[in-house]
Amino acid sequence: MTTKKSHPQQEPGYQAMRLIAPIDRIVSFLEQGFVIVALTVMVSLSFVQVVMRDFFSMGFGWADEILRHLVLWTGFIAGSMVTKQGRHIAIDVMSRTLPQYLRKSSEMVLTFLAILFSGFLFKVAVHFVAVEKEFGQMCEPLHTPLWVMELVFPITFCLLMIRFTIKLVEIFYRKEE
Repeated sequence: MTTKKSHPQQEPGYQAMRLIAPIDRIVSFLEQGFVIVALTVMVSLSFVQVVMRDFFSMGFGWADEILRHLVLWTGFIAGSMVTKQGRHIAIDVMSRTLPQYLRKSSEMVLTFLAILFSGFLFKVAVHFVAVEKEFGQMCEPLHTPLWVMELVFPITFCLLMIRFTIKLVEIFYRKEE
């Protein structure tokens, strides 16, 4: 008796992954673009600032503030990029000690918990930004409300929820070795 090979488009996870892949590509493109631009600005601005201070005894008053915020934004966005690559901090003791047949289930549970935790942090970050907006503090050197600079927190935790959700779908439809 011969078994009929199934067409890849008939696989259960094909349609789900087909919907998720463009979202993943767009998010990755935006993250990488932001990090590249931010790093370029940080290196260039730091260099100019050092040259101006050392050779001309002057500098941009706003440069240190923008560099501080760019480091924060870059670090958090890079955290989402690392999560996509699966290089984030993970507790993998369970995956090494559990029998093979339980590994996929445990990975799904841990990923689901990561989604919940990211969702909780997203909610807390949104509240934090709302409180900061209410106080109305300004980032004086940049003439920008401080809450705008702190949007990195809810944005990043939303990105992490997206990343972990994609990972959960991938795990669910992954064929076991």
